[in-house]
Amino acid sequence: MASCKPLFALCLIFGDVNQNIFVISGLGADHTVFKKLVLPGYTLVHIQWVTPNKKDTLATYAQKLLPQITQENPIVLGLSLGGMLAVEVGKQIPTRKVISLSSISGRSELPLYFKFAGYCRLQKMLPLFAFAKGNRVTHWFFGVKAADDKLILSQVFKDLDRHFLYWALNAILNWDNQVLPSNLLRIHGTNDHVLPKHKNGDYFALIENGSHLMLLDQSQKVSEVILTALKM
Repeated sequence: MASCKPLFALCLIFGDVNQNIFVISGLGADHTVFKKLVLPGYTLVHIQWVTPNKKDTLATYAQKLLPQITQENPIVLGLSLGGMLAVEVGKQIPTRKVISLSSISGRSELPLYFKFAGYCRLQKMLPLFAFAKGNRVTHWFFGVKAADDKLILSQVFKDLDRHFLYWALNAILNWDNQVLPSNLLRIHGTNDHVLPKHKNGDYFALIENGSHLMLLDQSQKVSEVILTALKM
């Protein structure tokens, strides 16, 4: 992709006014992980998590989020699990754009270790309290290096609800998605250890050395690519 810096600079001055982007965070995370995005002319409207029913699929859970999307033909942006839910939203209502960050388009793109962990129900045994302060493994896995980014990741783990985690991993493992919104734009990092870039993935843009949480450590690049996607 050509450099987006000239466009980024122009948007800082002449950005569109009063356009909302409805944002769905990653697994149980709050809007903090989006705080470094710079999207002039756009307002991020953060979708709040609701308690899932044990039998909810990603499709039925996405339907429960729809009341929070309060305008027609919205722009929907999702990170990781939020990207999967954004896809489901885009299948249920007309949208202007669906932007997926560090996510997958269906179960076939899940790495084998993810499937193995799910089948063995390892999520039931995850000692989330041990991740709350972060460690070298979690920092490497999610791709955080700066001290403030490590604090954000630690807070995500601290706030993560075990029941939500268990439901979400099961829902992801059973997400046999075959249909994608025609206006879906996927942005992925080449160094994502959580959901690695898929060899057959149809990506709008790949961020070189981008991690799963590249919107923290490469926020300017991600912002530039999102602005380019919004102008298409």
